[in-house]
Amino acid sequence: MNAVWRWVSLRHLRDEWPRTLLTVAGVALGVSVFVSIRLASHSALASFSDTVDAVAGRANLQVSAGTEGFDERLYPIVRSLPGVRAAAPIVECVALARPGAPVPDRARVSGEPSPYDETLWVIGVDVFNEAPLARVIDRDHRMALRLSEFLRDPRAVVVTRTLAARYRLAVGDSLTLLASGRPVAFTVRGILETDELQHAFAGNVVMVDIATAQEVFGRVGRLDRIDVIADPAARDALRARIASLAPPGVEVDTPAGRTRQVENLVRAFDLNLTALSFIALFVASYLIFNAVSISVVRRRRELGILRAIGLSRARLTGLILGEGVVLGAAGTALGLALGTLWARATLLAVSRTLTDLYQIAHAATLRLDVATYVIAGGLGVVVAALAAAAPAWEAARTPPAEVMRQGAWIEVGRLRLARWTAAGLVLLCAAALTALWTVAERRPLGGFAAAFLLLAGFSLLAPGFARAGEALAAPVLARVVGVEGWLGARYLREALARTSVVVAALMVAVGMLVGLTVMVRSFRSTVDTWITQSVRGDLYVEPVGMRVSGGVASLPEPFVTAVRQVPGVLAVDSYRGVRIRHDGRPTFVAGIDFAVQRRHGRLTFVSGENPDVLGQALAQDAAIVTESFAHHHRVAAGDTIALATPSGLARVPVAGVFYDYSTDAGAVVLDRSRFAELWNDRRTESLALYLAPGADADQVRRRIVAAAGTELLLRVTPNRALRERVLTVFDQTFQITYALQAIAVLVAMLGVVSTLTALILQRGAEIGVLRATGALRRQIHRMVLVESGLIGLLGGVLGGACGLALAVLLAHVINRQFFGWTIRLVIEPGVVFQAVALAFGAALIAGLWPARLAAGREPAEAMRVE
Repeated sequence: MNAVWRWVSLRHLRDEWPRTLLTVAGVALGVSVFVSIRLASHSALASFSDTVDAVAGRANLQVSAGTEGFDERLYPIVRSLPGVRAAAPIVECVALARPGAPVPDRARVSGEPSPYDETLWVIGVDVFNEAPLARVIDRDHRMALRLSEFLRDPRAVVVTRTLAARYRLAVGDSLTLLASGRPVAFTVRGILETDELQHAFAGNVVMVDIATAQEVFGRVGRLDRIDVIADPAARDALRARIASLAPPGVEVDTPAGRTRQVENLVRAFDLNLTALSFIALFVASYLIFNAVSISVVRRRRELGILRAIGLSRARLTGLILGEGVVLGAAGTALGLALGTLWARATLLAVSRTLTDLYQIAHAATLRLDVATYVIAGGLGVVVAALAAAAPAWEAARTPPAEVMRQGAWIEVGRLRLARWTAAGLVLLCAAALTALWTVAERRPLGGFAAAFLLLAGFSLLAPGFARAGEALAAPVLARVVGVEGWLGARYLREALARTSVVVAALMVAVGMLVGLTVMVRSFRSTVDTWITQSVRGDLYVEPVGMRVSGGVASLPEPFVTAVRQVPGVLAVDSYRGVRIRHDGRPTFVAGIDFAVQRRHGRLTFVSGENPDVLGQALAQDAAIVTESFAHHHRVAAGDTIALATPSGLARVPVAGVFYDYSTDAGAVVLDRSRFAELWNDRRTESLALYLAPGADADQVRRRIVAAAGTELLLRVTPNRALRERVLTVFDQTFQITYALQAIAVLVAMLGVVSTLTALILQRGAEIGVLRATGALRRQIHRMVLVESGLIGLLGGVLGGACGLALAVLLAHVINRQFFGWTIRLVIEPGVVFQAVALAFGAALIAGLWPARLAAGREPAEAMRVE
């Protein structure tokens, strides 16, 4: 068998190296997409996990709450419990910073970028309780800072070795942090040498004294976390004991448990990217199928001779399968390398999206993952084996005498178009039923099953569609192009078993292109409409760094009062938000001024009008919730929800459900006074200003900046700029999908090149006859281009129909079940026409080399038959 493999299969792969390379390249692209996506997602989550572990030190339990933290009086209670070996209180936040002393922020007036552009993780620690956790003092017990100076200086900070090297910081240098828009100068008093902290938050970690952190960041009397080293034997019991003593909203978990919570938070995003990466691998499977099946057709006589001299069916099947596996393995190996290279660029896009949508720590370091390589390698080989199975079975079942009598140029069995078409229709019906079941039962993964059935169903329709398209196109091509047009269409029909596979591959690529484009444009249009209708304030005021620091940031109350009195300001809506966990999911709770929103806002509700719903909410001390919250928690207007507040569980009625696309975590919105009552918090994070008719927005903006003084750094954003910022974030989120679309189309183009090249070599004798009877080179060239263009046109049209169905599935099933958002589907005919034109043009370009190859063959050479 080894000799047969060496002299038959290996020789064939070597002699037809151009087609072998094309197939390997297609598989490599498909595998590389999967690898790059998985490595990027793994690296982003691993970065967060490393940050949690490094900041936790040796702690094996963590007591934490939402953005508001919890009362620091819980710490001595936890510290005194049996089974607690050590406990350390923590205050932490994310803040903007810059090396050096504070500088004026000209961006407030001129629009220039702010000099405070470095994002740091600030950790407030109690030095006297740090030694057991090995954070400030490294594991070799070397002092990483001079403790006496650190404790003596109320503005002391220690930085990681990584951060110090990046900005050339030394002991004694200045580092400025923004706290609620106010620059606070710190002095570097030490360098953290602990290795784990060099990777946490990309090395951007600084530590300050806990009392300083509480004072500077408005956390007096509050803690964000307690890190506990528990006796391993008593850890579970201790965890339950702390949970029973803690107030509502406080969670007790392991550091690994916090990482799992984040993984659950981004699971939908990660799963969607992984599903998209499978599309390119799915298209690549067509290349393997086509390469192996055409190889079987071209070598039917040779394979028949092998069968005649004693090679069994099983061994012949193994021989053909081996060729497919070799192609898949070679492509997979190359794909693993390419995917690793591309993962660095992919990581930037994935990390930026996770930061924008979920506030996950930015990841800059690529982490290689053995499991990803194993899964990708297995997928590449398995897909190749499955794709080669049908041609192998076809080769083994054909009688040797028939093969040797008919010769090498007879097409393997005619396709039974009726059966293939019926099977395709059955799969499409199954996709529709699966989608309906997914919506009814709220099973998110069912949407992906429906998408797979949809693509498989349209793939099985490809042969019948190609045959019907050829029958319609042949007379037209004969009149418009001439005899070469008729021959090109006829060749497509005669090689239908092969060309229909390429049509199916193009269909999948174009279908994904159309489906994603329609879905993304519809989503963008929906978000744009939501911003225009719902976000009605003329100016939005927030301290610089608020989007980074979140609930830690707040505006001074005297400034808020001054803004309300600025000439030209008609009304002011204040905002304050916290993040809690509700029924195990992260949830935002916000307070706004319902009375202002009722008069000036335009929130769009699922049911009811803005003034009526908000009036009811005011009268009943009720909440309004986002559509995503209502979907995830199965809440409707009239229901009651229980919110974990610092003072205990509060039962709040729901007055209405409104459309919101700012977060898929979901949000509960209360009137500002009700929020202040439940959370005992009257601080203001940001303001939305409604200006009087005729007021000059620029003049009002200057007055607001003047009211802030010289130390409070503000962002005063006009409505239009806010809208542009939101849409920019949206566009960045979907950038990676465009790359996936391009790769899928490229893989399909490789299929066109590979198939046409093999078919031209197979038609050598016929091309020779045409050339010998007077056919010109340009006619042969045109004939091949007609065939490639027809393949592209048919694949594009079928892909357009598939894409529209896929867009409906993405918008109303997959997106709805994972994120809970309603997307108003906007179908632009131009998208389909552009995609068809792209497929047609790509197929023509892919056919140029095979056409040149066919036209360049000499008649005598082309007529020479084995």
